[in-house]
Amino acid sequence: MPPSPRPRERLIVGYVADARGRDALELACYLGEGKHYEIVLVMVMPDTRALGANRAQLKLWEEQALSKVPEGVVARFEVRQGVNEARGLLDAAEDNAAQLIVVGAATGRILRSFSVGSTANALLHSSPVPVALAPRGFRNPGVPLERLTGIYGTRPGSEVVIGRTVERAIDRDIRARLISLVQVDLIDPKDIRDITDEARAFGGRHLEDAAEGMLESGRVTIEIAEGRDLEDAIATIEWDPHEVALLGSSRLGGNRSVFLGQRAARILRALRVPVIVIPSGYRGVEPIDSDA
Repeated sequence: MPPSPRPRERLIVGYVADARGRDALELACYLGEGKHYEIVLVMVMPDTRALGANRAQLKLWEEQALSKVPEGVVARFEVRQGVNEARGLLDAAEDNAAQLIVVGAATGRILRSFSVGSTANALLHSSPVPVALAPRGFRNPGVPLERLTGIYGTRPGSEVVIGRTVERAIDRDIRARLISLVQVDLIDPKDIRDITDEARAFGGRHLEDAAEGMLESGRVTIEIAEGRDLEDAIATIEWDPHEVALLGSSRLGGNRSVFLGQRAARILRALRVPVIVIPSGYRGVEPIDSDA
């Protein structure tokens, strides 16, 4: 009996017909290209009763958005009612059993650092699934993602960043890099748990064995960010053109919810690549079949 087709994973895109929505769509296409994903572009309106008068405009926005999706990437468009954009996107993620919410985030002028907008900020304090932030002006380079970089420290929750980074690198068959902030935390490296132990804590023995194999083959590398403070340490990191960073949320966020604490926010401001923020205690959700 042939194996069942792999269910599609779904990415929710917070879409608005402006530069921020375009940035989010470009990042979603970049993450979804070549993978078994479905992109759901979600436009949130405060009152869907007004749809009749705006139907022609909405149809135009839908056509314009879908025209930007590369060939081979599955995508659809939906309009939802919500008290605000963040609430509408959270509802869409729940209804679609989505694995990721993608939004555009404004950036500052210096080093393209992020300045999180109101919708992204609300999601980063309430989303049960990871949230991806696209820097202003981000464009899909048209080539596959080459490396994932997980940035972790010594605080509880590091296994989520390490495990998720390794797991996703295996899924995409790409390289992974783990950047330790041990020196910034002033903790002796010998007192930190081994990477494979962290992988086991996140994904069990199978992921531990996979992480060990990737370390031995050089497909996973470990770097230590050193500096006088957090920003100084992050500034020493070199980035590939085709790379995405992963951060963990604060442990103060509660179970299975994102909370962007001060530390993560400081890291975010110093980054120059798209970033995915992972909820505290996140272990993933079961994807649902695209034909369901």
